[in-house]
Amino acid sequence: MNKEFKEVKADIGEGKEASTTVRELLRWFGARRRRTGVVKRIQTELDNAGIITSPDFTKVWIDAEITFKKAPVAAAATKSSGSDQGEDGAAYAPKEANFLISMLKAANCGVVSVNPQDTVEKAITLMLAHDFSQLAVMSNERTLNGAISWKTIGKRLSHENNLVEVRDAMETAVALEESEALFKATKLIIEHEFVFVRSSTDKKVTGIVTATDLSEQFQFLSEPFLLIGQIENQIRKLMNGKFTTQTLQEVCGDTDSERRERIQSVVDLTFGEYLRIIQKPENWKLLDLRVDRGVFCAELDKVREIRNDVMHFDPDGIDEEQYDQLRRFSGLMEELDALAQ
Repeated sequence: MNKEFKEVKADIGEGKEASTTVRELLRWFGARRRRTGVVKRIQTELDNAGIITSPDFTKVWIDAEITFKKAPVAAAATKSSGSDQGEDGAAYAPKEANFLISMLKAANCGVVSVNPQDTVEKAITLMLAHDFSQLAVMSNERTLNGAISWKTIGKRLSHENNLVEVRDAMETAVALEESEALFKATKLIIEHEFVFVRSSTDKKVTGIVTATDLSEQFQFLSEPFLLIGQIENQIRKLMNGKFTTQTLQEVCGDTDSERRERIQSVVDLTFGEYLRIIQKPENWKLLDLRVDRGVFCAELDKVREIRNDVMHFDPDGIDEEQYDQLRRFSGLMEELDALAQ
C-alpha cells in the first residue's frame, strides 16, 4: 500500500474526508488507465479499508475530483463477505463494460448559460466571446429550460424580425444523466448536435457534449490505432523475406501446433512474436541493421505494451508520453527504411 493511500486511510479512520482526482488515484497504484486489473486492485484496497469514493472512480472523467468516505456499514459488510460488489452493493462489473458519457471531459466542464428573460444580444455576445454554437437556457443550476443556438436564431429570424428575449429563440434541449452509456449517447448527439449532461445525484447540469467534442474524442482514441498500424506495417516490411517459415513458426513454441502451422509469413505474426524473433542475435543479423539490437528491442517492447493498452479502446486514452513513443518509433522505422534504399 503506497504512502498516499495510507494517509487517506488514516484520515478516514479519524472521521475526516480526503479528496484527489481519478488520475492521481491511478498514479498511486502505478497505473495510467482504468484497466480491469488496475480497477480490481484499487477496489480491493478500498473494500479492505472500508472506504468508498464519491463519485465512483470507475464512472467519471479521469481528471474528475473524487472524495474518499467511510463505506456505509451495510455495504462494508457485504463486501467483506468475499463477493465482488460495487459501491451500491450490486455485483462488481469490469470497467470496460461501462463506457459512460460522464467519462468525457466535456461532460464535466460546466456550461455557460443565459436566462430565458435575457436579451438575444446577450446570448449572441456570449457565443461570440466563447466561440460557442449554442448555450444552455437555465433559470437556475438545476432547471434547464432549453437551448439557444445560431441555428435557432436563424430559424426564428427567417419567420420574424422581432427577436428580443432568449425565450423567443429557444428550443427544447436534450439532457442525459451522467450514467448514460456513451454509445447510446453518441446516437443522440449525432441526431441533435449536442446534449447536456446532468448529475445523477444533485441533478445539476455538469456539461454539454457536442458533435465536435465527440469527433475530437474519437480522433483522440483512434490516432493511436493508426500509429500502431503504421508501425506494424513498417516492421513487416523490415522483416519480409528475411526469415524462413520454420523460423517464423518457432516463435509459437511446442505447445501450440495448430497456431504454428497457420504461420506462413510475417503477416501471420503477433506483435509479441515480432519481438521474440528479432531478440535472437542470429535473426537480428539477418536484418542487417546498423543499430543496437538491445535498444531497438527495448523500444519495440514499449510499443508492444502501448498497443495492448490501445486495443482496449478506453475513454481514458493514452498519455502524451506514450503518443511520443509511438511517433518516435515510427520515425525511427522511416529512417531505417530510408537508409536501406
